[in-house]
Amino acid sequence: MTNQEGLAEIVLLFEEDGSSIDSEMLFSEFEALISGSSVGKETNLDQHAASVVRAVYAQVGAGLIVRAMVFFKFGVDEDGQVKKGFNLPLTYLLEQAGQGPDLGMGAVRMASRTQCPVPWHAAKLWEPEGEGDENSAMLVQKTVWRNGLSLNASGTGQPMEAGIELFAYGDEAPTGDKLRTLENKLIETFGEDGKVGVKHLINQQGEQLSKISEKYRADLEVQQKTYLTQIRGHRDEIQKLKSLLRHEQERSRRLQAMLRS
Repeated sequence: MTNQEGLAEIVLLFEEDGSSIDSEMLFSEFEALISGSSVGKETNLDQHAASVVRAVYAQVGAGLIVRAMVFFKFGVDEDGQVKKGFNLPLTYLLEQAGQGPDLGMGAVRMASRTQCPVPWHAAKLWEPEGEGDENSAMLVQKTVWRNGLSLNASGTGQPMEAGIELFAYGDEAPTGDKLRTLENKLIETFGEDGKVGVKHLINQQGEQLSKISEKYRADLEVQQKTYLTQIRGHRDEIQKLKSLLRHEQERSRRLQAMLRS
């Protein structure tokens, strides 16, 4: 299913602990599950029976790049059916979503529990967790790149070619012939309009690491300044207490002297 802008709309379901993605479906298939009219590969959600499911509604553009996400929750009954009364306006929340994380291709739009454009729906959303490649948002992008739903990667009607291995964070950067070969594969798969340059990916990774390091240093400096301010405040308080103690001791000595005389 695609919306009016040509972006594919999908729903991904996470495992109970949110550490991995359990299943994928088109948004139209999820709508059928909600209405109880599903007749395709997913007729119910037996694997999630009697539980609250963490899910993501996402829009995917050229190059299989995730453009926007809504991290939402819904209940499943003991028969594996979506509980009646689900009325979360996913499309509206996605359209109104604010800026989310940069997954390597620029910031995506994201709606989550702490970033919900409609406050009274926040309780039905959840917050992505994890660091780096294990972050829930990054897991969504990596799953989309594997393209288990055979989404259109280039806008030309061609499905994504199987076996494409993208440069992974932490791997040695490809160079020379290996780099050119990988770039050619990416162009063949994604097309000129949606191609993802490997050099660009590497540069993006370097920039991300630099930003993370800068943010860490800045946060550390702020934290150190806060601690120093607190220490100075405690020292001042101690000095005040010492001054009061000396004053009381002097007062006590004067009273004792008066009593003796």
